[in-house]
Amino acid sequence: MKFHQTEKKVLSTLFNYNMIAKGDRVIVAVSGGPDSVCLLKTLSKFQELLHFTIIVAHFDHGLRPGEDTKETEFVYNIATKLNLPFIYGRPENAINRNGPSIEEKAREERYQFLKKTLKKQNSQKIALGHNMNDQAETVLIHFLRGTGITGLSGMAAINKENYIRPLLFVSSEEIRTYLNQNNTSFMIDSSNFDKRYLRNRLRLELIPQLLSYQPKLIQHLSNSAFVFRHEDEFLETEAQKARKDMTNDSKKGKSLELSLHLLKKAPLPIKYRIIRQAIKKVKGDIRRIDYSHITRIAGLLTNRKPQITINLPEGLVVKKIYERLTFDFSSNDTYPVEISYYLNNVGKFYIHETGQSIVLKEISKQDFSPYSVSKFVAFLDLDKIQWPLKIRNLRKGDKFIPLGLNGFKKVKNILIDNKVPIEDRKKTIIFENNNDVIWIPGIRIDERYKIETYTKRILRCAIE
Repeated sequence: MKFHQTEKKVLSTLFNYNMIAKGDRVIVAVSGGPDSVCLLKTLSKFQELLHFTIIVAHFDHGLRPGEDTKETEFVYNIATKLNLPFIYGRPENAINRNGPSIEEKAREERYQFLKKTLKKQNSQKIALGHNMNDQAETVLIHFLRGTGITGLSGMAAINKENYIRPLLFVSSEEIRTYLNQNNTSFMIDSSNFDKRYLRNRLRLELIPQLLSYQPKLIQHLSNSAFVFRHEDEFLETEAQKARKDMTNDSKKGKSLELSLHLLKKAPLPIKYRIIRQAIKKVKGDIRRIDYSHITRIAGLLTNRKPQITINLPEGLVVKKIYERLTFDFSSNDTYPVEISYYLNNVGKFYIHETGQSIVLKEISKQDFSPYSVSKFVAFLDLDKIQWPLKIRNLRKGDKFIPLGLNGFKKVKNILIDNKVPIEDRKKTIIFENNNDVIWIPGIRIDERYKIETYTKRILRCAIE
């Protein structure tokens, strides 16, 4: 079978990236413009060769009355002539033509439609008509906005979301030539000439000027994107390996914790990528996250303050807590102003505010061991205790005599010395007896209530 030079390029891209597997159902996004028409025409030629089927999907944004209707009819007629199924969609919510970020909103609606169509049609791939010129424009836009290798790598030929771009290595000029030589008509979108949009200004004004300096600009930018993408994938893989060695994400994606010590040792490019990956894992994406956010977080590694908080877009919070760097979403969950329970005897008691149980038990001296199996178990001289015991949260000015010391010390300072995070300090409960702080669970008991040689009765206190 003989193929046009453009068709050969598309077929080569399909093979090189394993874009379509045998038996695949492919949603082809067709707007009616030259790129999408070329995409549909070339792919339809390969259906029998590669053993896949095509479903034509057209989305009407509703932004150009009259023109949109003609495009829909045009795409429908092409699908009918090729004997292909036709799926039509419109925005679920009308897009405000005069509102801000109209391009972004239109794009979101279009991609939502394509994703839903993929699922409803039990399909495996979504084919998009982005070409080499689109790639060059994308690289330039990212460069102008400020970016690293990831941004300069442009659009992927195939990605994890099942999008494929078979025309990515075909120029706009080649596409027009192909369509003209095959007497194939197409529609022209009037919005492509609206200079309010950055991409249009680049295409109509900046790129023509740059071409006068470098006629092969489009090809060079495309080649650079190709190289950058492979370098980006390599560095991303290395960063992912390093992140796994320093990550504690026991909450399954809702939060993530990195070892500050290990992160400091990572090379700068890997360090930045680890931070980006951590944000993406918790947030789901890195939209609205820019270079300044990454550098601010990286700055925490060398900041001498033991605890610092950085608020990121969409409620994401990054905290340096001593030797940990945590990524989590801010929460409105707070403890009441005051926690106050009075325990009149031994037994098991539930503290609703903390979700913990307190177990008090009298034990004999024979059962006592000075070496506790847990820092949340304490042994106190029961003869020195006057019931009831009070359980409360930390208060300003609290002080006690830590076991092993001779004088009073502020509870707050003890918590700081033990590197207890600020938010955990607020949750710390205190055991109080006769106005004395006698035990801070997880930290230490008061020297005055320790077990002595003359102690007769022992109270075992445990937090569960």
